[in-house]
Amino acid sequence: MKKNRRNNRPVAIATAKDTTKAIETRAGVLKEAADEKKEAKTSIYLQYMGKEVSTEEITKKVQDAWVNATGKSVADIKTLNIYIKPEDAAAYYVINEETTGKVEL
Repeated sequence: MKKNRRNNRPVAIATAKDTTKAIETRAGVLKEAADEKKEAKTSIYLQYMGKEVSTEEITKKVQDAWVNATGKSVADIKTLNIYIKPEDAAAYYVINEETTGKVEL
């Protein structure tokens, strides 16, 4: 034990409290809270001149057109950009920054 310099009495040595269980408990609570967060299902539709088409349908048409044109699989698509032009009733696309095309809406 250490002695206090002023009055020569023994001084208590502070010990670290084991906080491992508290940390594990907090981590468990944080993990459970993160699991509870769910994103809302979103659907987007394009309506123009009496027609309606969802973005999911447009994406599917683009993927199918690309697979038919190239013979590759959908898994080979790394980037997909779709440009919708309602006045043309078409969606133009660029796949993997090299292949371009057009699908009718």
